[in-house]
Amino acid sequence: MISNEKIISMHNEILDSQHEELFGISINLSLMNYRHINPKELKNVLRELLVMLNRHFLDEEDFMREINYPYINEHVKIHRSIILEIEEIVISEAGSIKILTEKLDRVVRDFIINHTSKEDSKIARYYEQQIKAKLI
Repeated sequence: MISNEKIISMHNEILDSQHEELFGISINLSLMNYRHINPKELKNVLRELLVMLNRHFLDEEDFMREINYPYINEHVKIHRSIILEIEEIVISEAGSIKILTEKLDRVVRDFIINHTSKEDSKIARYYEQQIKAKLI
């Protein structure tokens, strides 16, 4: 299980709230690996995950445009690859709930730990630099 200490602030209330919500979804996925779940429950969590990720990515991309983030194109490609990876897992592992939840759990944890702490932190640092430059 992951710790929410890894979630950095984006200096944007909406994005920070969405990161917390995604963290909660990741906990649900992790817990599914330790108990019997039914397909309907998994379907609901998958729907929640994909809706939340798509909404978050769109909001984050709007934020990057708003602050003129210079590496937006590269960051958008990462977003698309995360969605594609999740969709590929859902398609390829549809026959085994156990394998499906394990792989999804890994991807979502990787997203929260690596993407938010490494990639999103670059956006936050850029934003902080822009604010400091305006104050000088």
